[in-house]
Amino acid sequence: MLNIFFFPFLILFFGLLNADTKKIKCNGENHMMWNNCIGSVAKNGTAYVGEFKNGLYNGKGTFTYSDGATYRGEFLNGKESGMGEFNCWEHGSNFKGEFRNGEKHGFGVYKYPDGVIYEGFWKLGKRHGKGTLKYVDGKTKSGNFEDDYFIGK
Repeated sequence: MLNIFFFPFLILFFGLLNADTKKIKCNGENHMMWNNCIGSVAKNGTAYVGEFKNGLYNGKGTFTYSDGATYRGEFLNGKESGMGEFNCWEHGSNFKGEFRNGEKHGFGVYKYPDGVIYEGFWKLGKRHGKGTLKYVDGKTKSGNFEDDYFIGK
């Protein structure tokens, strides 16, 4: 008797859990008309693969810049917003963390090409708030940053 109620419940539960991941493939050539679908677009040496809403990158996706750098993560209204990872293959830098309106904003970890690592908070693309710089020689500098500069403890 328990199986009669339990299995339909499981099917319904997992169906609802996966409902958002079942987006349809975008149709048509004009990506500005795409809504609630998954598609890809390439223009001016850049490429995007991911979710669209109202013609804009929205949801999860991957953007490749014309220099080969990539952003993989969340988009909102056509801009990097939410959790994501940026890789600059040319210079060797990497950022994992929060973005807002296309800029590092919130908590994140940035690995500079020279091996220095910054772990802390960002505001409008600049180090801002509590953070730690870890140098390749093992030394660290922890404290507050403002407008991308270390201002002390």
